[in-house]
Amino acid sequence: MRKVIVFFTMLALIGFLATPSFAYDQTGKLGLSYRFGFHTVAKDPWKLSFMNGAEVKWGIHKYVSIAVTGVYGRTHGGILESGATKFTKLDDKNGIKTYRLRNYAVEIGPVINLLPDKEYNVYVTLGAGIGGWSIKDPMNLNKVVEATYKGKAYKLQDQQATFMIGAGFEYFLIEEFSIGAAVRYHLFTSMLSNFKDGDAKELANSSNLDLPKGLFEGGAVLTAYLGKCPDSDKDGVCDKADKCPDTPAGCKVDENGCPIDSDGDGVCDGRDKCPDTPKCAKVDLNGCPIDTDKDGVWDGCDKCPDTPAGCKVDANGCGIDTDKDGVADCLDKCPDTPSCCKVDANGCPIDSDGDGVCDGCDKCPGTPASLKVDADGCPTDYTIEKELVLKEVQFVVNTWTLTEKAKKSLDEVAKSLAAFPHVNLEVQGHTDISGRRTWNDTLSQNRAQAVVDYFVTKGLDKDRFTAKGYGPDKPKYDNKTTEGRVQNRRVELIRQN
Repeated sequence: MRKVIVFFTMLALIGFLATPSFAYDQTGKLGLSYRFGFHTVAKDPWKLSFMNGAEVKWGIHKYVSIAVTGVYGRTHGGILESGATKFTKLDDKNGIKTYRLRNYAVEIGPVINLLPDKEYNVYVTLGAGIGGWSIKDPMNLNKVVEATYKGKAYKLQDQQATFMIGAGFEYFLIEEFSIGAAVRYHLFTSMLSNFKDGDAKELANSSNLDLPKGLFEGGAVLTAYLGKCPDSDKDGVCDKADKCPDTPAGCKVDENGCPIDSDGDGVCDGRDKCPDTPKCAKVDLNGCPIDTDKDGVWDGCDKCPDTPAGCKVDANGCGIDTDKDGVADCLDKCPDTPSCCKVDANGCPIDSDGDGVCDGCDKCPGTPASLKVDADGCPTDYTIEKELVLKEVQFVVNTWTLTEKAKKSLDEVAKSLAAFPHVNLEVQGHTDISGRRTWNDTLSQNRAQAVVDYFVTKGLDKDRFTAKGYGPDKPKYDNKTTEGRVQNRRVELIRQN
């Protein structure tokens, strides 16, 4: 027996030193333990001796298990002299064996784990149950020894209610196996005892047989754990290894316990009723695409999410616009509008000046009513040159006062300008090289402004015109001749658009 105990002790120590450790939650696990060590009743003549035991426990929480424990041991120790009421200490020698004291206890109670999340666990335990002892004679077929007291024989064996308290530690070599040690004290009470009153009680007390009042035991503990590991979210991955411990019920998970979402829509496989949703689509709680405007293109993928009901749409969910006017066919009341036309909300061309040529295609927007226009929307009876020298426009000498002849000429020009309200012009004033430069600059600027002011009196928008005096800087003719100098004193209209 000693060799067996030494073997298992050495094996446990080697495993303790050489094997990596694990923290382990015992919740939902069935633990099966083997205990071996020593026990004593701390009474003469009984010796310290070997003990064996077993334990079955069930983890109801990581901090608490319920355990049923049983221990058994026997000792040599002494003899009861014939007719006496006291034991005498006598060692085994000369072939004579002393009596054996046999002890057992079976108890149930809680095990309180103090460090359930560490690789080593320290625990305390309490319990209650039944225990017993007997004194047997190995020289007489291991029969129970009898003691005689006051003329009555009493068999030296008993059973009693017990209370237990203890503590221990365990070290996990792997998640399913731990080694450790524990000490416990089992208190024998008078309940259920045959020696609790009368002469039997007197025989058992300390002045006579001094029978055991308790049992102290301690030793090594080897425990194997069976059952599934704790899995709080029921995803099949143990809490200890679960990197996503709050996975919703029904989700498929990977080896880390995290939900798998094959189509990337935010709803895990297993709960996703539409597992092949396009990645761009927004989905409901069931993982199915949402189509708010009911056009057959999912929200998120739909670039035109407010398409009116009944409209035909393209792959982007936008209404088909055959004539490219910006109004979907389903809303377009003028489906064949030219591509250059500006249109209203109904898709029909806008013609602001009412000349029959739609805005956008009209190169002369704002044409006055009643004027005939060409295909470009420009008047056919009037033209505006890019550059026009107003030869008939003359001023009183050395002033910027228009002559009556000049005004009549400008009246005809104003009619053309009125036909082209979109055209902007620079009105340029020029002089020859005669006279002082500063005067020529002033004269040319004021003459240009005088023309602009006259056009405004004829109803033309002043914002269409810019008056600019250039003095003698831009001659068109030869300033060395009288004729050339006359021609250089001029007003020009330069078209800006």
